[in-house]
Amino acid sequence: MSNYVTAAVAVVLAIVVAAVVVIVVVVSGASDGEAPTKANPAAYTQAVVQEAIERYKRDGRQATIDYYNSPDNVDGPWYVFIVGPDGVTISHHNPQFRGRDPSQRIDATGYFYGDDLLSADENGKWVDYVIVNPETGQNQQKHTWAVRYDDLLFGSGWYEK
Repeated sequence: MSNYVTAAVAVVLAIVVAAVVVIVVVVSGASDGEAPTKANPAAYTQAVVQEAIERYKRDGRQATIDYYNSPDNVDGPWYVFIVGPDGVTISHHNPQFRGRDPSQRIDATGYFYGDDLLSADENGKWVDYVIVNPETGQNQQKHTWAVRYDDLLFGSGWYEK
């Protein structure tokens, strides 16, 4: 029963955080023609993912995968990961994450977030979960924006401070 309650609390928290993020994006007016800045992490994250999709359209699948497999694309907490049509991560700057099936992902609270991540469509989806931040070594809330394009899932996110 305790794991169920913990998972339920994590889901409710994720929904509340996602609603707040949506409100921040709408209120910030990222549509004013200027590129979003890191001061607005939700809009910035969405722009990072959109840039990855544009790179894919321009440079093709393999060049995009190769680019995002490199640590050179990491911008603080922002990096792009790409999940293939079979649900397995095919591109990530950290080789330890390549080849993993996100549907098997469970966060530090017991929340099973992998299926939520994989359910993102072409309109995009926010998925929030608690995971170790590699910069701090601490469990922190991570906000991930995922968009499906062609048969791939493009995602990026940031850790809440």
